[in-house]
Amino acid sequence: MLTPANERSNLTPSLHSQISEDATGDRFHLYFDKDLIRSTPYHIRGDYVRKARDRMDRTFDLLKSEVPGSRVLDIGASPFYLLYRALAHGASSADGVYFTNDEHPLKGVGTVYSGCGAINIHHSDIENENLPFADDSFDVVTACEVLEHLDRFPGRLLSEMRRVLRPGGYLCITVPNVASVANIIRLIFHKNIYMRYRADTAGRHKHEYTMSQLKALYEFLGIDIVKAGVFPSPTSDKRWLRPAYRAIACMPGLRAYSPAIYVLGRQPTPKSSVDLKKPPASLYDDAFSIEE
Repeated sequence: MLTPANERSNLTPSLHSQISEDATGDRFHLYFDKDLIRSTPYHIRGDYVRKARDRMDRTFDLLKSEVPGSRVLDIGASPFYLLYRALAHGASSADGVYFTNDEHPLKGVGTVYSGCGAINIHHSDIENENLPFADDSFDVVTACEVLEHLDRFPGRLLSEMRRVLRPGGYLCITVPNVASVANIIRLIFHKNIYMRYRADTAGRHKHEYTMSQLKALYEFLGIDIVKAGVFPSPTSDKRWLRPAYRAIACMPGLRAYSPAIYVLGRQPTPKSSVDLKKPPASLYDDAFSIEE
């Protein structure tokens, strides 16, 4: 088991000298080979990276002090930017789980490479399969903009994340905010807040969350909440709206309507033995039909 992060920073001063000068991710680029010649589609100028970078940077900032020397797992992972930043800040390993069954550019690829180190990629059906890792394998686990894509209540995935996260480790989940100002405006103008049907069914949002629901997931797991808040970071082509979202996120009362929400939690020591067979009532109904 690794030394807790607050002790690691004192015990391993040489580690910080190894941190890449690319700490902000400005040189993010992934390759198929160790020689960094055969480029993947993942780089700093990629479309999704450009649209989501602000949110991913803010997510990383929540965890930055815990990353040096840590084993980091990102559920969802693509576009792997968060794992790249973890390596740039001295993570000892970086693993990502890709969960959909689409024609992913890295389908069948087990490892990609960067100037900051290698990222291990695992393709897994996270709603029906256990994560392919041993108990207590990671110091930091993230699931960013993933839960909203799942067809069912994510009880299995949540329990698996708790299983692979070591006692004292950190879990960070981010999701779109169903109560965002954008959704409220859409409803005022009689627009649908749900995504259109699409060929890639995993790409649609099935359930967006409120802050109380996201906190309920942590209570369900028995993981202590360290910090909860909002990000003024829409994943959208409408870049002109971003200053407005940043302003909203600074206003008491209004900030609750920001585009994204997060909760950062810490696994207790020892791990909680809370019963995971009873999902939160705010998120799950065990009825099979409304018919009498």
